[in-house]
Amino acid sequence: MAKDIPQEIPENVVDNLSTSSEIELFSMLDSSIRSGALQDPFFPVDAVDGPRFLDTQACLCQLRPEPVKGDTVWWQCVGNQFNITDIGGKWFQAKNVDGLNLDANSTLGPSYDASYPPDSSQGFEWDNTQQQLVITGGRTPGLSVWDTACTAENNTLFSTTLYRAAAEIQANQTPVDAAPCWRPGAVPVQIQDYEDWWGNGCKDGFLCSNNTVNSLPQFCPPVTECQLARLGGIACELSDANIGMGPFEPVVCQAGWYCPREEKGMVTLKCPSGHYCQAGAATPTPCAVGSRCPEGSQFERYLLPIVLLIVIDVLLILGMIYLGIRKRRRNASPGAIPQNSFASFIGGYKQVSEERHEEVDYEMALLRRTKRQDTFRGLGDQLYEQAPSLRRGKTVRHNPDPEISPTIRAFVDSMRKATSASEFGLSFGYNQLTFAPKNSKRPILQNVTGSINSGSLTAIMGGSGAGKSTFINVLMGKTQYTKGSVTVNNVPGKLKQYKKLIGYVPQDDIVLPELTVYENILHSAKIRLPRTWTKSDIETHVNAVIDCLELSHVRDSLVGSVGKPVISGGQRKRVSIGMELAAAPMAIFLDEPTSGLDATSASSIMSTLKALGRLGITVIVIIHQPRVEIFEMLDDMILLGNGQLIYEGPQSQAKTFFEQMGFVFPPGANCSDVITDIITGNGRPYKKDGDVSKEALIAHWAKGPSVSVLADEDEDRTWQPAHSRNPSDTTLTASESSESDTPRHNRSSVMSLSKLKASARISILSISNPQLSGILKHRGAPRWRQTLLCLSRSILQQYRASSNFWFEMGLSALAGFLLGLAQQPKNGAFFRGQYNKPYDILSLSADYAAAPQMAMLITLAIGLSSAAPGVKVFSEEMLVYRREAEAGHSRVSYFFAKTISVLPRMTLACLHFSAPLFLVSVPVIPFWTAFLANLLYVYCIYGLASCMSMVVRREDAPLFATMISLIVGILSGAAPSLSKAKEWHVEWLWRAGPGVWLGELYFGQLVKPFGYLYDVQIASKVTGYDLDRLWVNMLVLLGIGTAYRLLAFVGLIGGGKMRV
Repeated sequence: MAKDIPQEIPENVVDNLSTSSEIELFSMLDSSIRSGALQDPFFPVDAVDGPRFLDTQACLCQLRPEPVKGDTVWWQCVGNQFNITDIGGKWFQAKNVDGLNLDANSTLGPSYDASYPPDSSQGFEWDNTQQQLVITGGRTPGLSVWDTACTAENNTLFSTTLYRAAAEIQANQTPVDAAPCWRPGAVPVQIQDYEDWWGNGCKDGFLCSNNTVNSLPQFCPPVTECQLARLGGIACELSDANIGMGPFEPVVCQAGWYCPREEKGMVTLKCPSGHYCQAGAATPTPCAVGSRCPEGSQFERYLLPIVLLIVIDVLLILGMIYLGIRKRRRNASPGAIPQNSFASFIGGYKQVSEERHEEVDYEMALLRRTKRQDTFRGLGDQLYEQAPSLRRGKTVRHNPDPEISPTIRAFVDSMRKATSASEFGLSFGYNQLTFAPKNSKRPILQNVTGSINSGSLTAIMGGSGAGKSTFINVLMGKTQYTKGSVTVNNVPGKLKQYKKLIGYVPQDDIVLPELTVYENILHSAKIRLPRTWTKSDIETHVNAVIDCLELSHVRDSLVGSVGKPVISGGQRKRVSIGMELAAAPMAIFLDEPTSGLDATSASSIMSTLKALGRLGITVIVIIHQPRVEIFEMLDDMILLGNGQLIYEGPQSQAKTFFEQMGFVFPPGANCSDVITDIITGNGRPYKKDGDVSKEALIAHWAKGPSVSVLADEDEDRTWQPAHSRNPSDTTLTASESSESDTPRHNRSSVMSLSKLKASARISILSISNPQLSGILKHRGAPRWRQTLLCLSRSILQQYRASSNFWFEMGLSALAGFLLGLAQQPKNGAFFRGQYNKPYDILSLSADYAAAPQMAMLITLAIGLSSAAPGVKVFSEEMLVYRREAEAGHSRVSYFFAKTISVLPRMTLACLHFSAPLFLVSVPVIPFWTAFLANLLYVYCIYGLASCMSMVVRREDAPLFATMISLIVGILSGAAPSLSKAKEWHVEWLWRAGPGVWLGELYFGQLVKPFGYLYDVQIASKVTGYDLDRLWVNMLVLLGIGTAYRLLAFVGLIGGGKMRV
């Protein structure tokens, strides 16, 4: 049997060559044959006349006489045209041959004659033993693999090409149709052997319409234009269809079309409606519900997310418009009360009823009919003017007189209910209090000993740096590195243990500007009042506090910020005081309550504080150089200099004390001004001789001489300096006196009650320490309740700051749209790799960077749009948090509530970002998978921003958070790549941030689906990403975001100590 592959082109073919191009072509074919490749089936090698065609396996089938006998005709199909013999190949019987004359002069017809078609149902082969044609049974030793594949079924396209090439040769033209490569002089390279072809056929994603076992896939060097296109990652096209560089070069399936696996790459079909087909698609990919995928789609256009986004935005806008119109209509109606339905629904911040509102207006009307000229009608005025019983020597704390205003009666009743006792106040003793900062040998506060009486208004005075605030902080247990002891109600302990019973009003008006006066006070009451109180009890108490503080007319006004005030400074201060009174404290500390206020407002504030003292609440204020009216309201004074005591005792005896030291008070001078000059070391104008320094004053007090001072005519009690008292003995004695013995002087109406307070004072032991323990046990809402209250408050804050919300949504949508616009030219193809073997030689330029870059841009965009809003979650109200935490609020509840409250905002921001991004960039990744990944990354950025807000100053935190977010985004593994990081042994640094996990997730989702077409493992190795860790990446992102929040919580507990 002849060899299957000849060693050279037959001489009879070479002899017929005429033109140089033909000679060049045949030389190329000769080189191809000698290299072991099969011949070009489209090239007519044998010049034998008669019917012939190429079948579906590129076998040359010719009508020939039967071997040996020659009495009939058969179709001989040969896979190798260079190896045609009289008996070789696969034979098929011819039809319609009855009566056919096969004499020497007869012809069988032209090459395209189909008069005697083959019977392709059964093949035969020549049996040398029997010397006849026998039925073949598939692959036999007598048939080569190329001949075995013959089908005798005419392939019209193949045959037409063969006929055309034969005609071109006959016309002495170059047989272009028979050229193995389109590039002149190019030699094809076989890229798939017959065994691989026989077993696998055309590879998935390729069109091999001309390839058979007799025309195996080849690679041809591309023409220049196509070479440049391939370098640019573009398949060579002609008439909007991908083409190979030779008739037998496989072509990657065109985008918008797919090459069915079951057809083994022989046909390409247009992508059906409801599906999309990327370049190299073997099967169409179904589109998700709500996506637009017309016939021939290359990508999926996600419409459902953008429609959902529009619906949500429209509903939110309509809801806000509706609430705004409803509020304006209610406020405009006669007798209407300002209301806010959303606030009522979210936080339970309901407005007072009409009956209650009318009652408040009635009381205000009564107050307006009094003769007093100042505009504020405070609690002190009501106590004096509306309660004649007080002027008869009674006290409000025990049995409120029927003549007392219902406002005061309600406040006293709720205070008694909260404390479960008739005595509201606490007394404090302190001994040798000392404070020195860490690593400092010089104490700021040293050896301060004394006491603060129950139900008194005590002022702490001193010059700048005298240690006033330090004294308060040490006394309240807010400072570390302290020495000394403190007693509460004659029982040793720490004030921190009683923080639920003690209020603290800072110098700055620390309130939430987004809430109304009523809402700020109500929230404090709900958090700090006894947990056994009903909702009605709490609201009654809050209403009483608001009425007593004369805030009824602004109760539903937003507090506003310092930069954008809504209510006056004095009203803000009273709101701050009201937030503490709402907790029914037994003592209240205030830092500079009159700072920044005009004289009238300052006087009214102090009048209110004096009235609180008359009710039995212990009031301690830090005050600086008070005016005469305020000075005369004080019960006791603590004067400090250089962190040490200069004087501690009744205000009425301070002048006498300094006069005994030789100081002369000018007639008509403001005693507080003179005393301030003296204790700051500027007392020379009042003492001509002797030492007037602060050190001398401190030394004089420290000597402890017995000082006996006659009682002031308004204060009938015996006084001795603190150093001669037992600091733990805080029980006071007082003598009763009748109203007729109490002279009236030209002082404020509140000061005229001082003697009544002294005569009514009882031992503070009426509230025993076990009773205090019982009160403390039931004070404050449980943690779950505090969480809900803080959550509702935070949601209400976001609602009130709707402009910030819409700005964040708009910024996220703009970022997503611009990023999508930048990625739109890719038409959703974010990966192009090296084709799987053996077609790797046909690959276009690889693009492993598109997917990581897409992920990196997403991390950067999310970082830019979410870092600053994430900072505001905590940084904007750190002072409020500290105030509330020091008052006994649960830190965990506050943090957990704030974290949960922004989750809807984060989700909407992520939807605003992801919807336009995917609408325009159309990546081949399920939208909701990408949305969840983006949301988890937003979760991480918000957590990271929260960490920044804990350690960086408020004004710098947004910039720092944005910069850190950019760094985290750059370390997503795009550039420098994660593989480089592994080479540098710093992969841990990349893995420490969320960016690389999002990048790996996107890379896996954008690359892994093309594993049938590309060698994705090489891409994984080059980039360093893993392809199969979708849910691992999701969980790690969730874990990192949670870890950030845990760190932020630690920073929150650390407070200002961690801030730079």
